[in-house]
Amino acid sequence: MMNAKTFRLFIVSLLLSASAYAESPLRGFHFSADAFGYIYPLFVKDKYYSAEVSLTANLKNRFFPVVEAGVGHTDMVSQLYEIGYSARAPYYRIGMDYNMQYKDNKPGYIYLGGRVGYTAFEYSVDAPSLVDPVWGDEAPVRFTDLPCRAVWAEAVGGVRAEVASNFYMGWSLRYKYLFYKGPVSNGGPWYIPGFGAGKKTAFGATYTLGYYFNLSKKNK
Repeated sequence: MMNAKTFRLFIVSLLLSASAYAESPLRGFHFSADAFGYIYPLFVKDKYYSAEVSLTANLKNRFFPVVEAGVGHTDMVSQLYEIGYSARAPYYRIGMDYNMQYKDNKPGYIYLGGRVGYTAFEYSVDAPSLVDPVWGDEAPVRFTDLPCRAVWAEAVGGVRAEVASNFYMGWSLRYKYLFYKGPVSNGGPWYIPGFGAGKKTAFGATYTLGYYFNLSKKNK
């Protein structure tokens, strides 16, 4: 008759055997870099740039947890108001994408998702001096290295397509909503790294090139 020790060993062996044959939800990883951050300023008057990379896990070809990190910067002068603004800092996002075509079992897909972003940065403002209308004295308008932090959310929709074996390209459109910005002094920042230029909402886009590290023999 099987004693308690033997029974425990049998259960452990059974669980180990089952786990060895169980299908792992992790299918692979996408590593991508965004090229749109340096293309975007060519088409708009707001000259701010970003360089960004992302790491996306493939869970059963249906759910895609993602981590994004980048650096955003600007150093511009308004030709109309002669106001200079500069800022440079890293930013981070975490989120999840959902494959809308997971039943098709194809390498390319359309997805919807969301992100939460965060950055801590410093910005500087340099504007024309203010002139006292009575005495004619000039007061310089220059604020340097003002600290600020920001938290925002993003609604994301995009496409990812395989252009060669395990090489992918894709694009996404993003609607951003600012939850927190502070401390706010002297009017607050014009540009927030990772978020963009906008008081409460902003739009963004990415155009990514990347490689897929396939951990399964086939997509199911």
